[in-house]
Amino acid sequence: MANPQEKRAQAPSSVASCSATDCKHNEDQECHAGEIRIEMGSQGATCATYSPTKPKARP
Repeated sequence: MANPQEKRAQAPSSVASCSATDCKHNEDQECHAGEIRIEMGSQGATCATYSPTKPKARP
């Protein structure tokens, strides 16, 4: 029987596509963040790693 104090190994996961096209980690609908955090809110699960891109300065 496994020791209840041991942590389970985290299984790798992947995101099929990312629809947050204004996120700085999104390139071609793929998330390129080193890792992501998911949080539960009143609307359901949300990506806590989401970070909007900064608008480019106009010349």
